[in-house]
Amino acid sequence: MSGARRAQPVARPAPKPRAAAKPRKAAAGRGIAAKALLHRWWKVTLLVALVLLGLPLAHAIFGEVAALLGGAVLFGFLLGRWTAPLR
Repeated sequence: MSGARRAQPVARPAPKPRAAAKPRKAAAGRGIAAKALLHRWWKVTLLVALVLLGLPLAHAIFGEVAALLGGAVLFGFLLGRWTAPLR
């Protein structure tokens, strides 16, 4: 390869600078997020009330085994309904 010239690399044009990012609008979903948070705490409050009030009442009326079994079934049902994916 004596005497052969190497091909010069082709110069690329400089990349164009990007346009400045547009400022984002204010969050439109804040009201929805607040409702979801309120809804979640309402469920927690209901669950705590059922445990603190309903379980001793069921224990007094039906006995220990029935109260624990009923509480477990009710808790499983509520937990399943609250965590089910929306259609």
